[in-house]
Amino acid sequence: MKLNKILALILAFVMVFSFAACGNDEPAKDPENPDAPVSGDEEAAARILNVHVTAAIDSIDPHLTSAGDDFEVIGTMVEGLFLCDASGAAIPGMAESFEKSDTTWTFHLRDAKWSNGDPVTADDFVYAWQRAMALPAEYASLFETAGIKNASAIYAGEMDASELGVYAQDDKTLVVEFDVPCAFFDTLMFFPVFYPMNRAFVEECGDLYGSAPEYYLSNGPFVLTEYTPAATEFKMVKNENYYNAENIEVPGLTYKVILDSQQAYLAYQNNELDVCVLSSELADILKADSEFLATESGYLWYMSPNVSKGGAMANVNIRKAIGMAFDKEAICNNILRNGSIPADFCVPVGLATGPDGLDYRESSGITYNEYNVEEAKALWEKGLAEIGEDSVELTLIFDDEESIKLVAEFIQQQVQENLPGLTITLQPYPKKQRSDLMKAHDYDIGLCRWGPDYADPLTYMDLWTDGYTHNYGNWHSDEYMEILNKIKTVEYALDAEGRWDLIKQAEQIIADEAVILPVYQNANASLVKSDVSGIEFHAVGLNRVYNNVTFG
Repeated sequence: MKLNKILALILAFVMVFSFAACGNDEPAKDPENPDAPVSGDEEAAARILNVHVTAAIDSIDPHLTSAGDDFEVIGTMVEGLFLCDASGAAIPGMAESFEKSDTTWTFHLRDAKWSNGDPVTADDFVYAWQRAMALPAEYASLFETAGIKNASAIYAGEMDASELGVYAQDDKTLVVEFDVPCAFFDTLMFFPVFYPMNRAFVEECGDLYGSAPEYYLSNGPFVLTEYTPAATEFKMVKNENYYNAENIEVPGLTYKVILDSQQAYLAYQNNELDVCVLSSELADILKADSEFLATESGYLWYMSPNVSKGGAMANVNIRKAIGMAFDKEAICNNILRNGSIPADFCVPVGLATGPDGLDYRESSGITYNEYNVEEAKALWEKGLAEIGEDSVELTLIFDDEESIKLVAEFIQQQVQENLPGLTITLQPYPKKQRSDLMKAHDYDIGLCRWGPDYADPLTYMDLWTDGYTHNYGNWHSDEYMEILNKIKTVEYALDAEGRWDLIKQAEQIIADEAVILPVYQNANASLVKSDVSGIEFHAVGLNRVYNNVTFG
């Protein structure tokens, strides 16, 4: 039986089941006392928001994770210097006001508290930022990207983290010094690696920090009440110590980790979820539903060849051949069917606007690895001759999510058919295991994604710099590093047009070397209950923000 028929039968069953369940809905419970009966007006006031995530949460320590869902969860509980509004622009968070120059930003913190009643102080930022550099955190390189004084030397192991250019002038005044001015510094600040931490609390928790509610503090809208690492469900309630608590209308959130999309849809129909992430198959079937929502995403899905492993993946013509031998349009139109678009680039559409007023993608005009079977075959034969082989065997690793598995299977079938002598073995892994293998450069080729940390092409360009955690293939180019280092100098930080030209030169090198094999730019499809409003979906930084959610 074809997949669509199976889905149709499942959906028909769901409709019948949901009608039967509607008459049996239990009243909402008070999130702080779920055993107490609630009715009438109290029921509406006690309703919590039930949110679907598609993968287990690796960590709620912002220095020990690189996963987008993890950052969303962290951002629901902890707040940095800035927040982003519905349009993605930076607005004051913990920083009530600030003054800036090319070399210094001075932040004046608002009167805010941690969930244990301790005041939020400038030292909380100093401690957290130094900790991020000392570990180093997964995203410690962003301190270098931000141009903060001594961050480059610290990241290179040449200086101690205590010498980072950040200090507390007093309890409510934070001073940040720069080696190089950063035009997008404010938007970087709502990325979780820059969030504060209560020094005394974190040091007292030690290795237990982030492992359970009693080992975690919030200064943001919600506070953790039930959680264990890799839990399939965890809960939060409104943080009454949050400075803006009176404007947070949602009394609590429950995150539910559901890997199977059919199971998630059943939970949504049974009113167990208010927000449900849809697989491509369900998105295609449900796109006319009044509760269907498609949102843009800056996530770029690509294959990363392990250049450092040698053999076939070290040959640029073989890399190019593989990247051109599968139909990206077919992946988007026939597999994903959620609004995703083919990617023939390494910097997504809609990420950033340049000094010319154009989207970077329009301004750049650089495309590569476009689907072309004849050219792919020619490059393949040339590459085989260069490595002295008549066949190649590779293993493609990827996350064990159903839509990604379908994409991997499609790529496998097409490249094997179009490139004679190529054998691709598919190997799914849990997301963290796949990521760990790629960070260790222990793989052949990996299907993965990258979401932007800030609204600038550098959030992608940095991926292929020396020593960067997510330079999975361990690729190196002297020319590329020279350009990237120039981009980060004072001269080009103050020369917007010159900086943009350098970024285009860097992308051309990525294209010429086929450092990555882009597949598609993702779109997100969800169902959101009709009486839920105010969820903010963002392509940069945090995926979803719930500060302004209302019911009714």
